Amino acid sequence: MSRFALISAVVLASSPRLAAADCMSMPLSAQVVTMAGAEIPKDGGILVATMYGGREPTPKHEDPVRADWRLRGKSLTAPKIELYAPGLAVYRVAFGGAAAAELENDAHEVVATVKPSTAKLAAVPAPKVKSVVFSQTLSRHSRQAATATLTADPPVGAMALVLVDARGKATSWGGVAVGRTQSPYEHNDCAMLPNGTSAPNAGETVTMFWVMDDGRRSPASKPVKVTGKAIAGEP
Repeated sequence: MSRFALISAVVLASSPRLAAADCMSMPLSAQVVTMAGAEIPKDGGILVATMYGGREPTPKHEDPVRADWRLRGKSLTAPKIELYAPGLAVYRVAFGGAAAAELENDAHEVVATVKPSTAKLAAVPAPKVKSVVFSQTLSRHSRQAATATLTADPPVGAMALVLVDARGKATSWGGVAVGRTQSPYEHNDCAMLPNGTSAPNAGETVTMFWVMDDGRRSPASKPVKVTGKAIAGEP
């Protein structure tokens, strides 16, 4: 089970933004997933993800890149934001000598409070990927998934596994589960996903990287070819 509630990556034959007519409608919104009081290193940051729930079910508020959010340390500043993948962003924190920093939303509500890390952290290892298999079940409620089998367990503190296509574009991500079987892409037709998410296809070459709970990321894995049955209509 994932360490925090992440949305599954979803693709429908018609549109990834639509869910089946008999499914319960659930809004998406950008939410902070970094734990309160977390210690953040210089190369880390505050993670914000598009997830189910929250109070702002509008397209504007789904986007994890929120230009109207501010960091409050010794002064109020606009954070530098990096989009790791569709629906997953890191807000870089400049403490400026402050003992802590707060991230506030456009309503000036504090949504995260973090501290600077003074620990000497080991580099995050790249995922060791043995295989990636794409599968799909077509029925009243269809399901698609890319299942990655690893040769080593996820590093302690890994929160997400990002899937990257051969052009270097991050296309999806999934929460990290216990063990060596991970799902960086998963969809059922009662779900929605962030804009820009797409499924890998059999025959594609992909890489992956870890995103840690302190906002750091790992180097990319070695390239691996996706196996399985190609999506209908695709090469």
